[in-house]
Amino acid sequence: MIIPLKIPVATCGMSVLAAMLVLGYQTALGEWADSRNVGPFQLRSEFPLSDENGKQLLEEMGKLQQDVETLLNLKAGTNPIEVNLFRTRENYRDYLSQRVPEGMSRPALFVKSNDIGRVYVYRHWGFEKDVRHECTHAVLHNALPYVPLWIDEGFAEYFEVPRSDRNRGNPHLSELKRRVYFGWQPDLQKLETLGSLQDMDADDYRDSWAVVHFLLHGPQEVRQILADYLYDIQAGNLAGKLSDRLNARVPNFDAHVTAHIRHWK
Repeated sequence: MIIPLKIPVATCGMSVLAAMLVLGYQTALGEWADSRNVGPFQLRSEFPLSDENGKQLLEEMGKLQQDVETLLNLKAGTNPIEVNLFRTRENYRDYLSQRVPEGMSRPALFVKSNDIGRVYVYRHWGFEKDVRHECTHAVLHNALPYVPLWIDEGFAEYFEVPRSDRNRGNPHLSELKRRVYFGWQPDLQKLETLGSLQDMDADDYRDSWAVVHFLLHGPQEVRQILADYLYDIQAGNLAGKLSDRLNARVPNFDAHVTAHIRHWK
């Protein structure tokens, strides 16, 4: 989820500002049990990341931007990405209530501003998936001036699983292999009409992942169409709809995605 950043402005004089700076320093010392730079991410955590799961997450975060850039043929910008990890849901909600109250109901959040991206996640079973998902949003928005919603979520779904599971181990794959036999087929033109996260349901996230998987692992012609489309977005050219480009060169594109999922091993 992407929400514009709102920054409170102090108006009570220099002495109050100085006190706020001291308080912020003391609060940071009290709250953050782990703080480090990992790849492009400035990470702050209320819990140590020294166990095996934490080490694996840090290793994957360190490679995430390079993986996105390599696979999508993009170059991300240098704006910092701050990642905030909270020990409990209550701490997460308390923190967001003062900064991004409209995001309090979500288990994870990416907030974009002009000069920095911020990721917020609280620790829960499988929270690492949320970290990878939201950090993918952050990298994409550092690389591109805008990202169509379905592509944004499709790539985030692709990169949210552990690195070794991206092309064959995503749970979406096994689900869709079953649904193919009951007539499942994605509707790219429908996905392109989705304008906000409130418009998306679980099927839309799944289908966005399926189309992205085909674009990344399908025929070379399809991969080139994606690369050209992302290049035009990054360069500020008129990109239009990806479906128009695909349907012009790959008739019955949605059926090709279905066949790709059916035969992918």
